[in-house]
Amino acid sequence: MQSPWKHHFCSLNKSQTHYLDSAATAQVPQVVVKAISQYLSNGSGNPGRGAYSQSESATLVIKECRKKIADFIHCNSEQVIFTKGTTESINLVANSFAKTLTPNDSILVTQLEHHANLLPWQRLCQQTGAKLNILPIKMNGELDLRDYQKSLNDNCKLVAFSHYSNVIGLTNDLTQIIKTAREVGVLTLVDGAQAISHVAVNMKKYDCDFYTFSGHKIYASGGSGILYAKKPNHLLPLLLGGGIVKRVESDNYSLLDGFQKLEAGSSNMVALTGLSNAIDFIQSIGIVEIAEYEKALTKELYQAINHLQNYTIISHPKSSSIVSFYHKNIHCHDIASILAQSGISVRAGHHCSQPCLTALGVKHCLRASVGLYNDSDDIEALIKNLVSVEKMF
Repeated sequence: MQSPWKHHFCSLNKSQTHYLDSAATAQVPQVVVKAISQYLSNGSGNPGRGAYSQSESATLVIKECRKKIADFIHCNSEQVIFTKGTTESINLVANSFAKTLTPNDSILVTQLEHHANLLPWQRLCQQTGAKLNILPIKMNGELDLRDYQKSLNDNCKLVAFSHYSNVIGLTNDLTQIIKTAREVGVLTLVDGAQAISHVAVNMKKYDCDFYTFSGHKIYASGGSGILYAKKPNHLLPLLLGGGIVKRVESDNYSLLDGFQKLEAGSSNMVALTGLSNAIDFIQSIGIVEIAEYEKALTKELYQAINHLQNYTIISHPKSSSIVSFYHKNIHCHDIASILAQSGISVRAGHHCSQPCLTALGVKHCLRASVGLYNDSDDIEALIKNLVSVEKMF
């Protein structure tokens, strides 16, 4: 398979460059780089802070980006909140529960979660005395939903779970998980960081209360994040400062309504310019076409690694972009370092998901993840060098 989109990425059009770590961060297409450069070349301005052209241009960028995101995930513009990434978004939601959660309440997360969707809930429960329940996974990495209803009935206030696992690469059944929670009045937060560039996301279909992702996962530059909130007015600001107030007095203040009270300070205009144009880039290709290509390529990758002796795959066979694996004798960091010398980029370690790996009986592993720019040449280079690593040891 040859990617029809690889030529858009200057950073990859070099010999011996095989980038297989898109689950960590995606490369940036030239159209996004050009848009960022053009924005900066025309002069920087602070949105909503001035009547001059640079400020008005920045205000327009913000407005257009919010509308593009809303159309992309099928929601209203007023439900889109800009953050600096998924981690900040989840912390914003957790912070909003701090004043209402009691020792009689509980929060439910799963064993699959990235630390970004675990630590904020751990701290919240430590601060409030609430109980943190963990929904376990089976040995194949799938969620064990047998006690799901029981956990919901434990005075649960919110279920936080990933749309798509960053370790095993399996897409969770959002519809069923959200529907069951809603039937008993429990709110839902979905970590969509890994899913956003691989599947069509639809807030009207999911009916979750919160959904979050990062721009750098979807071919934008770093520093932008999105929090979808069904009812943004119910959230409390994580940060206080300029741009979110109706009035400030010496001893008091009043805030604007909705998303406007949640975006304190100066916006990251470079990141949002990149995100806006990255969405255009994805839309010009079509997320369904991208997903079909990546799924076929991941199947090829899975089968190739599965044929190697001494390497064990721990990701799910139905993964659509990730293959995680380990060698029975060689440490994953040693393998990753050797691969890097041949221009092959993979992730090694616990992938910020230690409870997940512990449940699977593994301390660390390698992860190869694909993007729309990868092709069979990248897979062949990886396999060739994985075989060579064994000979070195």
